[in-house]
Amino acid sequence: MGNAAVALIGLASGFTVAAALFALIATIGVLNRLAQVTHSADSIRWYEVCFMAGGMLGNLFSVYQWQIPGGLWPGPALFGIFTGIYVGCFIGALAEVVNVFPILFHRLRLREGMKAFIWAIAFGKAVGGIVDFFI
Repeated sequence: MGNAAVALIGLASGFTVAAALFALIATIGVLNRLAQVTHSADSIRWYEVCFMAGGMLGNLFSVYQWQIPGGLWPGPALFGIFTGIYVGCFIGALAEVVNVFPILFHRLRLREGMKAFIWAIAFGKAVGGIVDFFI
């Protein structure tokens, strides 16, 4: 009975966290903004389906520790590319939705060098992802 209760609590907790994340993303309109920026609002259902499928597949890969076959190519390389595209689009759309950069620049009293600051953040994110992947 103890293992079944722990499994049920873990499953319920996972569903709750996943539902909260999807609700947050839907509430702040990240997918809508992404479709608007890419001029593909007619494909919003496709964005939603891909977003949900990616979340479910990501959870399955995480829980069951599935391996992507193919050595360094094509499986893991394609996975890395698509993950990078997803993270980049998600962060870009989220930043536009919540206007994080104008608030950050105002708080830091940064008047010049905004372009360099954004490029530094993007470069740091990319280098951090590469280092995390290979180490």
